[in-house]
Amino acid sequence: WGSFDFVLHATDHALRKHFNGLSISDEGIDVLDPFCGTGTFIVRLLQSGIIKPEDFTRKYRNELHSNEILLLAYYIAAINIESTYHDEIFKENEDDTEYVPFNGIVLTDTFQMGETGEGTGIIDVFPENNERAEKQKKATIEVIVGNPPYSAGQKSQNDDNQNQKYTKLDSHIANTYAKKSSAVNLRNLYDSYTRAFRRASDIVQSVEEGGIVSFVTNGGFIDSKSFDGFRKTLQSEFHHIYIYNLRGNARTAGEQRRKEKGNVFKSGSRATVAVTILVKESGPVPET
Repeated sequence: WGSFDFVLHATDHALRKHFNGLSISDEGIDVLDPFCGTGTFIVRLLQSGIIKPEDFTRKYRNELHSNEILLLAYYIAAINIESTYHDEIFKENEDDTEYVPFNGIVLTDTFQMGETGEGTGIIDVFPENNERAEKQKKATIEVIVGNPPYSAGQKSQNDDNQNQKYTKLDSHIANTYAKKSSAVNLRNLYDSYTRAFRRASDIVQSVEEGGIVSFVTNGGFIDSKSFDGFRKTLQSEFHHIYIYNLRGNARTAGEQRRKEKGNVFKSGSRATVAVTILVKESGPVPET
């Protein structure tokens, strides 16, 4: 769980450092994992000790949010998060056996959630799910953490994510990442993990006091020419940017390959892996 724990603790540290000592545990700090898979980030947050015992129930009931589009993963995530919550509560009070469902999870496409319309935008067969989606849309999300889908070459939240169109989201990418780029081929700027950065950035940018985006992603954006506009946009939209290049690029050879060494996800990824923490404070970002 090392990479998950590092991201969570680093995010809490950045929150304390840049937001006058605020913590993830504090009331009013809502946390979203937009691509939760089987719920590992929220599970580890509940187990991490970051959330104080006196804040535990409030945080679980009201201030933790997660999205997943695959039905099986959605059910597994709900079970994992709920069982972890009850295990932690039982440690503090063995007499507390009340079952509390995790109502912060939504079966949805996170990218579609940002388009126009009510509910989830696509999965409207469960009224309760729509209610959860609307609640999340109305929440003020200050912290976003997660491991977005990596690329069109891998299965992601969207089976055809490279072909799926998101009018509002892709238009914003065109007016930011693409507009500031000097590259000719801009197709990669509409990849799933780039869309994830745009969607998360939009959520945090909408919060007057600011917030934090913390992602574990493909690290190709760090030095790729086609991502120059992406890098320029991040610089113009966030006050502080922390990037931890974990390397592991298996698509190199010779001395460069030896420098890259092993991947933190082992055989799970052949690409460079990076942890990125973006901090948006209140007010405009100074021009550089």
